[in-house]
Amino acid sequence: MGDPYNRLAMNIKIHTRNLDLLKTHQRLIDRHCAKIRKLLPTFAADTVDLDVNLEKLPRGSQYQTGVVLTLPQRVIRVEEIENNPATSLVLAFTELRRRVKRFKSQLNRERLWRKAELETPESAPSTTALYLEGEAGEHIEKLENYVRREIYHQVLTGVIPPGLIEPQSIVDEVYVRVTSRPEARPGDLTVEQWMFQVARNLLRNRMREIEERFEESPLEEPPNSERRWDDDDLNFYQPDESLRLEDLLKDSAGYNPEELLTQDESEERLQRAVAALPQAARESFVLFALEGFTSDEVAMMTGRKPAQILDDVEDAREILRREFKP
Repeated sequence: MGDPYNRLAMNIKIHTRNLDLLKTHQRLIDRHCAKIRKLLPTFAADTVDLDVNLEKLPRGSQYQTGVVLTLPQRVIRVEEIENNPATSLVLAFTELRRRVKRFKSQLNRERLWRKAELETPESAPSTTALYLEGEAGEHIEKLENYVRREIYHQVLTGVIPPGLIEPQSIVDEVYVRVTSRPEARPGDLTVEQWMFQVARNLLRNRMREIEERFEESPLEEPPNSERRWDDDDLNFYQPDESLRLEDLLKDSAGYNPEELLTQDESEERLQRAVAALPQAARESFVLFALEGFTSDEVAMMTGRKPAQILDDVEDAREILRREFKP
């Protein structure tokens, strides 16, 4: 049992079946448990239980990791099956972190909404506001992926250092703005498009503020210096859970970029290449090719013409094809 007054502790139980728990497995579990605990600093240790079950399945050579995180308000369960026990552990904890952050995001939005209600007790939420709250909640996870990627690209290009902008703060502000001001929604945008537009503008304003701050009082450490990333800062997912270079960059040449690199190398290298694109091409490519909006939708969100968006996307693809072509 953990010390209830130790905010960095929690109750952890590890079970194995049909295999021995190696020291490497234990180190993996310890490291990932610490990351989970960092996401829950306000929960007392005796209110956080984590059960880890690692099992070699009876048929074949596959391993299953089951993780159950029990909190006062929620029980989160994750299972992953892989051909390697360590890989199974890593994937299970990665998914668990994603779900914990989604849970925290929901809690934050509930607090913000309750605060707004307390500040204006005489006005009950309208039907429109309630609709927006539910509709906005459907797109929060996708929006957070977009915000994380945008911040990641700014760090890769040396505009800001890691950790200077908290993705969750941007997402929460978008949610509050959208759900509390239904009259501000542009008539030609869906709720999802409006949320992305608000996030885009918030990020631009935040970057502008940071640039002005650097000009007025430069940091001792320049923004393009090397800093260590927390794995959680990079924990964003594509709409289809992975980047498919073949789909994103395909042309008449017929080569398959996926054959050039392993999946992990492809994704990391592609993110760096996308981050280095010219601003207009990068924004259009991200919203069109990675987020899945149409050229008309991107045009409405950015105030540009659909033809310009398509030109930008093709320019981006051509630059990326040259980067990845053998």
